[in-house]
Amino acid sequence: SGATYTGLVTVAAQQLSATDVNTSRTMPGDLRGLNNSGYMRVLTTYGMMAVELTGTSGELLQVASGKKATITMPVPSTLQASAPATIPLWYFDESKGLWKEEGTAAKTGTNYVGEVSHFSFWNYDIGNALVYFSCRVVNNAGTPVPNAEVRISAIAGALGYSGSGYTDADGYTGGGIPAGAELLLEVFSNSSCGAASYSK
Repeated sequence: SGATYTGLVTVAAQQLSATDVNTSRTMPGDLRGLNNSGYMRVLTTYGMMAVELTGTSGELLQVASGKKATITMPVPSTLQASAPATIPLWYFDESKGLWKEEGTAAKTGTNYVGEVSHFSFWNYDIGNALVYFSCRVVNNAGTPVPNAEVRISAIAGALGYSGSGYTDADGYTGGGIPAGAELLLEVFSNSSCGAASYSK
């Protein structure tokens, strides 16, 4: 309502680790976001956090206008060496279905510490340049293969990136991928549960 709240506050928070294979299945959206200049980026995540504040009657609360709250999140041990001293903070904009850059966090010991002006999902990420990828999947006879899954995953240089799409009736699919990164492309013609029909 915008009215000042006084009383007990319940904090519900959940960390989503950058090294957990289930993070991509539980996070909102995908690892695409708009940076401060309005450019689309593919995000290299060092971790995420979901935070929700509620009052005694279950009403949703936010940080007061002009105020900030400090959030601290551990950096996974396997990412400590590559974690930059400062990193952009991104929140998930539910109306756009994208992450939006807002503020920075500093590496303090084995944690990232940053200030936020509101609560939602927060992500500690490096924004990588984006290029558009498209392909057409055909069988040995050159006939288009519909409903094939095309999966692209990071090998190096784009930590945490993985995305997939399904081909249309003419065998086409595409989307944004990190520029200048070493990636693995796999095609699953029947089911992603089995072995890839093609990989490179």
